[in-house]
Amino acid sequence: MSLHLLYTNDLHGRSAPLARLEEFRRGADSLLLDGGDALRGSNTAIFPTEPNLEWMRRLGYRAMAMGNREFHYFRWVQRWREQEREFPLLACNCLDLTRPQQNWRPTLEFTQSGLKVALVGITPPQFPEGSRWEKLTGFRFLDLERVLPPLLEELRPRCDVLIMLSHLGLSRDLDWAARGLPVDLILGGHSHDLTPEPLWRGRTAVIQGGAFGRFLAELEWNGPSDLQCRFHPCA
Repeated sequence: MSLHLLYTNDLHGRSAPLARLEEFRRGADSLLLDGGDALRGSNTAIFPTEPNLEWMRRLGYRAMAMGNREFHYFRWVQRWREQEREFPLLACNCLDLTRPQQNWRPTLEFTQSGLKVALVGITPPQFPEGSRWEKLTGFRFLDLERVLPPLLEELRPRCDVLIMLSHLGLSRDLDWAARGLPVDLILGGHSHDLTPEPLWRGRTAVIQGGAFGRFLAELEWNGPSDLQCRFHPCA
């Protein structure tokens, strides 16, 4: 069995890949994912609407990582974007200390094309765990060294494909991949790098698709260490 993925990252409000996505999808057999920073706004700037979220909802995106532009210090903005989005926002390393119900989730597990898939989202920390900013904002950014390895080990026995949606940047993604964690794919963002071919570290492939809607990434995962990747120019 194989898994067909279409992947975007760091669109920053551009929609060219979303407009072309239907050319490359295979109906319900295509898994649509985003690596974060799809929005025009940021954690300080607010727009009345974010058209990319409407595009992504209509196209059937399964999940996206919480980029620094998806995180917002105003909780009403988070709830507003959640209503626009209507699909999961993932971040395993961020907690809202003021609310038991978060506007995001750490992981997502589902079956796609007959395969059990697990996603883990990672957002860039705005301040260290234990910082005084925790008391001021009510948000805590967890230490990934403590959180991520046991989470991946917990998920691995339950899935055929384990994917990290990371908004940490390419160098940090490569560092994590080189540690031999039980991850099949790291689909990254934040540093705006383009990896023309998957960058392999052991069994883990690291991929990032540039920025500003220039490319749409199409991937075919056929099993461990067997991955085909194409980048379709869009802008």
